Amino acid sequence: MLHQAIGTNRGSGMFNKILCPLDGSDHARKALALAVDLAQKYGAELLFAHVLMRHSDQEALAHFARVEGLSRHVQPELQRLKGMDARLEVGAAVDERIVSSRVLAEVGQHILDDACADAKHGGVDAVSAVLMDGDAADLILRCVHERGIDCVVMGSRGLGEIKGLLMGSVSHKVASRAPCTCIAVK
Repeated sequence: MLHQAIGTNRGSGMFNKILCPLDGSDHARKALALAVDLAQKYGAELLFAHVLMRHSDQEALAHFARVEGLSRHVQPELQRLKGMDARLEVGAAVDERIVSSRVLAEVGQHILDDACADAKHGGVDAVSAVLMDGDAADLILRCVHERGIDCVVMGSRGLGEIKGLLMGSVSHKVASRAPCTCIAVK
């Protein structure tokens, strides 16, 4: 009975604006599917967000690039970083190890483009995306406040899982600080 009522109340349901932060991880892909389903059922606007993965694990980024067909763009950058290891031993600056913003933006835009296509294919009419750079939790929370988001659907762990375990995950920070419903997907 409740499900039927939700289906007939499009556009004025429980959720009107859903934010789905994405990083290319398996949990984010599952969050994407749930966010598309919720947006379609509630007639909600769906906003995808990607924060440049400046602190992601190089191996995870390389694996993602291979799976998504981005290796030809990302692989030279990762090879450059591997070459840094020897120079770091003789005093090279640590910040040289950071993957270039251009490559990170290309990876992020690919994630967002695929998500928007999936949402459109899933029957969501109002879809948009934003590419951001900075602290992921802070930027997601700013998005929630500035855009009137009433639901965040995100993966419980991302590509930077080890950092999340040590410092507290982005999903935990967002869920504990956001004024709206937050769904962490495993």
